[in-house]
Amino acid sequence: MSHPLSSLRAGDHAIVSEIRGAPGRVDKLAALGILPGVELRVHQHRPVVVVECGETVLAIERELAELIVVVV
Repeated sequence: MSHPLSSLRAGDHAIVSEIRGAPGRVDKLAALGILPGVELRVHQHRPVVVVECGETVLAIERELAELIVVVV
């Protein structure tokens, strides 16, 4: 079942299935390495969403995290 990344809790693992939004936002996330098929691990979800993507830990604004659709 698909969920926005912003709805996950710390410790959850998920696979990116889709990125919604304007092309500029999609490009920004792609530049950070967040693409469909990539596995993410959530470190925290408030006040910003912090995820591990490969060897990188990223802090993502909640607004952007809502555009990332994941499968748990």
